[in-house]
Amino acid sequence: MKIPKAIQNLIEAFERLPGIGPKTAQRLTFYLLHVPQLELDRFAQALENLKKETILCSVCFTIGEEDPCSICSDKQRESRTSWKNRSSK
Repeated sequence: MKIPKAIQNLIEAFERLPGIGPKTAQRLTFYLLHVPQLELDRFAQALENLKKETILCSVCFTIGEEDPCSICSDKQRESRTSWKNRSSK
């Protein structure tokens, strides 16, 4: 049976993820084929926004929505505890 190109492309994309083998990639792909379109659209939007709406904090290297992150930019935070200051000692 010839698999449609769209299905094959998604299987191959899943296989590139760590810990996902060929069988799991196929299961995920065929599962998504049966999900309601609205749920699939939400999933696709979440993937699309993953890199667009996150950033690596330049102070503590955690993932957040702004740089520096809300913890590092907190004026009440003791600045001596940041990773940057620890590594320079």
